[in-house]
Amino acid sequence: MSATGSASDNVRKDEALRLADPLFVPVLTDYAPGAKGGVDAERMLAHFRHIRPHVRQVMLAGSTGDGWELEDEAFDALIDLAASDIVADLDLSLLFGVLRGETEAVIARLQHLEARLAKDDRLAARVSAVAVCPPVEPEAGQERIIEHFEAIMAASHLPIAVYQLPQVTGCHIAPETFVRLAVSPRVTLFKDSSGEDAVAKSGLDFGDVALVRGAEGGYLEALKPAGPYDGWLLSTGNALAAPLRRILEHKAAGQVDAAATLSSQVSEAVAGVFDAAQKEGGANAFSNANRAMDHLAAHGRGWRDAPLPLKVDGNPLSRELIEAAERIAGSLLLGEDSGYLG
Repeated sequence: MSATGSASDNVRKDEALRLADPLFVPVLTDYAPGAKGGVDAERMLAHFRHIRPHVRQVMLAGSTGDGWELEDEAFDALIDLAASDIVADLDLSLLFGVLRGETEAVIARLQHLEARLAKDDRLAARVSAVAVCPPVEPEAGQERIIEHFEAIMAASHLPIAVYQLPQVTGCHIAPETFVRLAVSPRVTLFKDSSGEDAVAKSGLDFGDVALVRGAEGGYLEALKPAGPYDGWLLSTGNALAAPLRRILEHKAAGQVDAAATLSSQVSEAVAGVFDAAQKEGGANAFSNANRAMDHLAAHGRGWRDAPLPLKVDGNPLSRELIEAAERIAGSLLLGEDSGYLG
């Protein structure tokens, strides 16, 4: 990976860092039969409005948003949503997941996104990066991973958030490999959802790249100076954005005990809901667990009277998972009788 970069690349990287906030959220993709690409844009807008007081940065088409499964029409519907006046008025910084198994497929989707952004300067100004994983190749060695990212960068121009997700890709980016990737001014962010934290804990020099943790639990402990991370990119921000923001506020105010207590409470609840979600099919556990919690937040204690939300496979989320989420995390989600859609 070349250490050189254009002046415009360096300016873009500096701007991305100045805009950074410790909390990023990969938002759920909501579905409705008959909608463009099956994407329920109105439902997603209501969700955005709900989390916006606590969230400034969202990722569309991430793993939690079913980015691996989304067809091209659904991906286009998410670009349309991001380009809407309502989302612009919410003043959210946007990332897009470009999650495909093969190098060529990643390039095709990324070039399509860049072509859309080239026609919409206002939207382009709000897209800070795209999240890209290694290839879905369990046997991929480190040189293959480097070649994958080099080919993608050669064929595109957007800043890159390198995404460690061995649960899907089957391979790992080694700390020494990420040192080589981080030399590029195009690489502004590293997200690690492995739960192993090997890159962040390595102590190696990654320059100005921001490190964000995608694995759940141990929220306070993960953050600098006690931990190795600059922030979080957390699926649970879909339903638990308010307590996550409070942890950050307590930490900033030096209220370490309050931050630690809330971090432990959220960690315990999330672990329970995610464990329950392992039994649910039709989407990954990140999506299913957060869809269950978001349904509670959206409809409050009357959630049983609302239609069950749809998963990416078109089937409704099970009532059993939502009941489990209510039992485990209801104290964090059900402060009032009516939810944010009430």
